[in-house]
Amino acid sequence: MLNLTETEKNITSACVAEFMRHQPVGPVENVECVYRSHGFPDTRLVLKVTTKTTSFALKIDRDSPTTGRLRDEFGLLADLHRHFDNNPSSQVIRPIYLSPTEAFFVTEYIDRPTAVDLIYNSQNEDQVAQVFRRAGSWLHDLHSSQPPLSYAFRPKWMTDSIRELIGAVPRDVADQSRKMVNVMFAEAARLKGTEDLRVFSHGDFHGQNLIVGQGKTIGLDFTESREKLAVYDIVDFLKADIFRPGTVSDVDRSGILKRNKDMFFRLYRHPINHDILDYCIRGRLLKDWLALWRVDHECSPFEEDKRQRLGKRLKIVFQGR
Repeated sequence: MLNLTETEKNITSACVAEFMRHQPVGPVENVECVYRSHGFPDTRLVLKVTTKTTSFALKIDRDSPTTGRLRDEFGLLADLHRHFDNNPSSQVIRPIYLSPTEAFFVTEYIDRPTAVDLIYNSQNEDQVAQVFRRAGSWLHDLHSSQPPLSYAFRPKWMTDSIRELIGAVPRDVADQSRKMVNVMFAEAARLKGTEDLRVFSHGDFHGQNLIVGQGKTIGLDFTESREKLAVYDIVDFLKADIFRPGTVSDVDRSGILKRNKDMFFRLYRHPINHDILDYCIRGRLLKDWLALWRVDHECSPFEEDKRQRLGKRLKIVFQGR
């Protein structure tokens, strides 16, 4: 459970009281903060509200009355819930209540592990492989929700980001990564303008936004959803694979374990360009690694472990060892 300030406690109490007036389901037994945004820690929270019979997720964004962020996400959740209604295995979290203030909304709360919980912590490689398979199936269904378009790949945003990061890391790290950066820039020039698939995308498809239920896989947090290249959602999910053990021969050219990547594509069948996908995965791993070396950033123990894992995968991809 995450701690709340006194101001946050007052705000959450008011939100819970409003929801209970709208949908009286018995007395509230417990309210706990289960998520605080890393990027917006002062304004964005998710609470678990527990009554005697059930639990709810209450999502707060104190800026949303101005930005419309939660209103838009709630409307999208309602549309997607209808789209997935008859799907036996792929679902989205069920929306329940949007406050007239638009500062919070409520959905069902599903007490099951997320994909990240299992990918990071499971000791069972077969179980992890099934998580990747189910994620591919769910994303295939989401990417089928609207007709796809053909769109030219534009890698400038990635090369610009890498160039900026190179200038923010210690000199020895910059020197160490120079070969990798040069390879990425050359590949960007080769792939620029290549047509690929543009679809309605989740926009933030990391493993914490996918719940692994009993027979069903449930997506949540659609605040970044929009049309973009399909490969970007795939990259967001596959990058968690760095937390799985593997030898040099187990890793493919993108930096992902062959087995888990193959399992993802068992049921994800949209015709994406795999050269672009592999390029974007390598670029994301490199960017994440450089970001954790920034001179103005101090790594937590988790980030230090992540940095080492990223470095090992990058060595395999770019140096073959």
